Amino acid sequence: MSSVKSPLGILAGSGDLPFIVAETARKQSIPVVSVCFDKETHDKMKKVVDDTAIYKLGQAGKTIKFLKKSGVERVVMIGKIAKKVVFRDLMFDTTGLKIMARAIVKSDSAIMTSIMKELESAGLIVEKQTDWIGDVMPGKGVIGKVEPSKRGLEDMKFGMKLCSYLAGEDVGQTMIVKEGVIVAVEAVEGTDEAIERGCRLAGKGAVMVKMSRPNQDLRFDIPAIGVGTVEQLKNHKAEGIGFEAGGVVIVNMAETIATADAAGIALVAL
Repeated sequence: MSSVKSPLGILAGSGDLPFIVAETARKQSIPVVSVCFDKETHDKMKKVVDDTAIYKLGQAGKTIKFLKKSGVERVVMIGKIAKKVVFRDLMFDTTGLKIMARAIVKSDSAIMTSIMKELESAGLIVEKQTDWIGDVMPGKGVIGKVEPSKRGLEDMKFGMKLCSYLAGEDVGQTMIVKEGVIVAVEAVEGTDEAIERGCRLAGKGAVMVKMSRPNQDLRFDIPAIGVGTVEQLKNHKAEGIGFEAGGVVIVNMAETIATADAAGIALVAL
């Protein structure tokens, strides 16, 4: 990580990760400037950063102009952006239209790659998310106190095998499995809705599996689980989460593990 104290720019989606990045930067006495895409995130971020702005997702030109004016040289793209946003009535500026035109396939990875190219063409360095969120990608093993059942572990391994076939196509990074049956596969609806649908269909005892794409670009969209994921599964009496060792972030790890232990949810890095 560079020691230059120019402001760090955060393109902040929803969730806790943008705040973790901001805290990491501030601990190093690095000023932080953020661009947010929803009011809730913006209202929270302005309490912890030096400057912030809120734009529509399609206003890429305004976003880049704000970052450059603020003296930003390095950018972290982090936080949750709903995949289904590509079907919404977005407000594009000229730069935003150019980005979308470049992404011939409108998958989230193609769009994010196009965004990164535009940021880099403007002289901004897009940094790895993992450089700013600490050691939060566990290695292989059971994380916490709860062991999965034999059936649950088999379901986790089965789901991970199928995830590995599909994840490279921007589909199926999250699945819900029960008794050897794939009950739900994440697509454009996003993780939370896939979990909700799958657990509602499966009933008690389902497992969730999650993994990164093959050759995951660490600059964007690293898959993550956190307290909210665990609580959602607890509400449906699910058994646990199987996730890729070294490929999935556990957000607020201590709190997430404690919540899982209290809920009887097994966390297994495979």
